[in-house]
Amino acid sequence: MPAFNDQLDHIGTNVYKNDLNAGQVSLFYSCDDCCIADPYVTSDAVYLLTYNRDRDNKIIALSRDGTKTHEISFDPYASIIVLYSDRYFYCMDGHAPYDTASGFRLDLQTGETTPWDLPAETTGAQDAAGDFAVTARLISDHPVPFTSDPEISDALLQNSMLEYDLTDVTTGKPATKIAEFPYKGADDGSGYVYYTYLGKSRGDFYFTGEHSRSSEEGIKMSVLRVGSDGTQEDLGLMIHVSLRELRQNGEIQWLFAMSSNPGIITVYDLQGTEIAKVNPPAGVSSYYPVSMLDDGRLLLNIGYDLDHDYMTRYATIDADAFLSGSTEYSEMEFVG
Repeated sequence: MPAFNDQLDHIGTNVYKNDLNAGQVSLFYSCDDCCIADPYVTSDAVYLLTYNRDRDNKIIALSRDGTKTHEISFDPYASIIVLYSDRYFYCMDGHAPYDTASGFRLDLQTGETTPWDLPAETTGAQDAAGDFAVTARLISDHPVPFTSDPEISDALLQNSMLEYDLTDVTTGKPATKIAEFPYKGADDGSGYVYYTYLGKSRGDFYFTGEHSRSSEEGIKMSVLRVGSDGTQEDLGLMIHVSLRELRQNGEIQWLFAMSSNPGIITVYDLQGTEIAKVNPPAGVSSYYPVSMLDDGRLLLNIGYDLDHDYMTRYATIDADAFLSGSTEYSEMEFVG
């Protein structure tokens, strides 16, 4: 979170740690740099990215007890981190369709970089799947011009496909095709549908479909499941509000939709069956599940702490208790 002095001048960044077993949140690290909000947490380290326009930017490496161990030069304005592991950041400098894709792998111990040879038509890397990355790339009968000229680009994209692949993380080469969809959307009989990667679960891959309808109907959302054998199945959902996924260790466990926040949360299993409608408890300014923990508890967002830099208030609750509408959650207590 950004840190301010009594005159509300921005003076740096505070990083907080939530101990979900002890039910406590405490200050973990403080520095004078402006840092991107979300740290990168690995099994043995925490990494912060600075983003000061008027000075050299860097990665600040911390041990799990909050001690700074080293710094690495890095410019978040020039490169985007798309995947990371205990040892490496996988970064992209450019991406299709308006620029040729290029990438590199950054060693978090030495700061050395090596090329990550993604196809030039790659539009992004969405997820990790074991030793593979889920990537997307343009497929066209004609060479991609890689230009921002709208007439040239739109003509090509109108007749291009967006292919999702399992790509070898080490080489950057696509290994297995997952699915492909028209880049500009497909006619679904009542309008156009645009598919976007949502996540994976036990070998299946999920995509949200954004269905463009009339001005009276607005946008509707669906979910498509693609099996490991390439078979596709629509889960039969067609709702007006955005769908979200709940993950445990990177794997989707549930889907849920919210009409507002706080508001009624409709929870679906991965077959598209509604399994619960959850009403938020009275008095909260926000209420929704963030992730599922290893022990099956849910991590909840329940609002913001006005006394501590407006940081998110977290709580935990048993998954079955959440589905049954219980409000017996355990909130994190600020200490120190």
